[in-house]
Amino acid sequence: MKREFRKYAFGSKGACTAKINALGVDEEGSPTHSHAIVHLGNIVLTQGTYDEEGNEITAPVLSDKWHVDVLWNGAAEPSWDNQMIWCEPVGLHGFGAKAAAEYTAACYAANPDMIPAPPSEDELL
Repeated sequence: MKREFRKYAFGSKGACTAKINALGVDEEGSPTHSHAIVHLGNIVLTQGTYDEEGNEITAPVLSDKWHVDVLWNGAAEPSWDNQMIWCEPVGLHGFGAKAAAEYTAACYAANPDMIPAPPSEDELL
């Protein structure tokens, strides 16, 4: 069966939870779908800095978006397209080599400008 790995960013954890629950949950709140979902949360955009004793000098900068990775059991859900993001593969998290290869191919197909220019002959010498 085809599986697709996609990355998403939501305005809040609550908005993300509502979207996930719409995929199907039972009376106890357990998922009734077979997709793998990993909550990354408010990811670090800029690392903080610390002194040699571990004291914070500069606080890290966190995204204001709630990030999740989904390994869809089949094609990605089109109703999630507005929250889909692309990052240079594979970002902070992945689901293994096969999923990473699928994600990378889809990312570059959707964003050919993300592919680095090949080196010139002079750069190869």
